[in-house]
Amino acid sequence: MTKHDTWVKLKPGNPYESVLKLFPGGRIPMRDPFPMERVKTIDGEQLAVWIVDLERLSSVQSIAIAQVIAHSYGADATEVASEAVGFGGFAMKHEWVDSMECGDEGIQRQKELADFFETAPQPPSARAYREFYNSQRDRWIEGDEVPPPINSIDDVDPRLRTPELEEAFKMKQIQSVIAQRSYSVFEVLSGRAMTDALNIIDPENSYSLVGDDDDFEDDEIYD
Repeated sequence: MTKHDTWVKLKPGNPYESVLKLFPGGRIPMRDPFPMERVKTIDGEQLAVWIVDLERLSSVQSIAIAQVIAHSYGADATEVASEAVGFGGFAMKHEWVDSMECGDEGIQRQKELADFFETAPQPPSARAYREFYNSQRDRWIEGDEVPPPINSIDDVDPRLRTPELEEAFKMKQIQSVIAQRSYSVFEVLSGRAMTDALNIIDPENSYSLVGDDDDFEDDEIYD
């Protein structure tokens, strides 16, 4: 099984708020970059759910989530944890997901989902959905498929590009440049490191700190 790279942040008022402090940045690791499991409630209702990735949870995080779910449904935390292992992860309702962050695998799987909706007969039949789902499970969940590397926004399918994603890639490049160079704490805090990084990754433009290129006459300074 490959290491998945999708995380979500939850909406305010979600039932997991008491344990989010256990997750750096409030980011919960998910097995999929979109709901790929359907479960049936005791009332027969079909729900699309996210699956929390057990492989990327610490024992403390697993226990905490199991206790939250157990408390919500009046169940035993040990039984909840056992069911999660058998099911392949803790199920989380889509309604609580506020935002998603993913890496190479998540972006590749979203591209494949977009391809599916563009190429499958419209509307997609139950058989088409089932075949797509089985392919995803065999290759990405049970298998060891490795996604193509994504190093810049140019490597992302145009259908998936957003201003926020472009900004995220830009910040990643800036952080990489800063990490490779020896800047002092003062240079980082003053913005000097950021300015240098911008000039490196965006050579078509010129960046400088405010005041670097300003020449003031003495009477302007003391006037």
